[in-house]
Amino acid sequence: MRLASSGAPWYCQQAADLQGLVRRRGPAMSAPVHIDWDKVGRIGLYTVPMAAKLIGESGTKIRSWIDGYSNSDATPIIRRQLPPINGRTVLGFLDLIEARFVRHFDRLGLSPQSIRKVADKLRERHHTDHPFATNKRFRTDGKKIFMEIVETDEERKILNLMNDNFEMGTVIEASLFDSILYADDLANRWHPVRELPRVVLDPQYAFGRPVIEEAWVPTDTLYGAFEAERKVAIVAEDFDIDQDAVNQAIAFEERLQAGAGVEDQIG
Repeated sequence: MRLASSGAPWYCQQAADLQGLVRRRGPAMSAPVHIDWDKVGRIGLYTVPMAAKLIGESGTKIRSWIDGYSNSDATPIIRRQLPPINGRTVLGFLDLIEARFVRHFDRLGLSPQSIRKVADKLRERHHTDHPFATNKRFRTDGKKIFMEIVETDEERKILNLMNDNFEMGTVIEASLFDSILYADDLANRWHPVRELPRVVLDPQYAFGRPVIEEAWVPTDTLYGAFEAERKVAIVAEDFDIDQDAVNQAIAFEERLQAGAGVEDQIG
């Protein structure tokens, strides 16, 4: 994992705590829990609340996709990259990307059962644990497998209206795939907001948190600095970056705070 070149000390402190994940609960609350940060630094790490803000979905649904449904013996839709930490569900970067696609299919009206069957079939056919985080393999026969799997007329009607990018009807907005960069056909970087192109999520930087590309400073840190200083120019000087980078970080964090998912908001 690579840390930001500017302001590294503040980030080391934040990375060491990550919303209390690394401390035990109960009597031994102060006892640290061993976590392989080197591995996490390659995979990315997101709490469920953070993932919920990023993709605009409830934490309950995200947990069900990662952990499975409490009233069902069926396997989870997403094959998790990381085990729970102190009993709390966490996601890796590929889990986050898959959750974004699962949310899309869920909102189109496809059932969890159908989405799970498609994921299992894609895993079997393409020998990958994260089929919804692939590009060519998913696009090649994802829709065909959906058509083979679904059982209801309503779901078939939805699929018949999908184009090859898994969108409904004519594509006006960017494709689901356009904001993701792939390496060896697997997602490795996500630009979540087209209007804020310098904001990126990459598991190789800052545990996958949103950062400013090339500077690699987390957007929440720049936003926090702006909250304290109230002047973009001062923040830019402190972190040795340009003012546009600070403005994009502020705009992104305001989207996060507004909820509804950073991609779903206009302007």
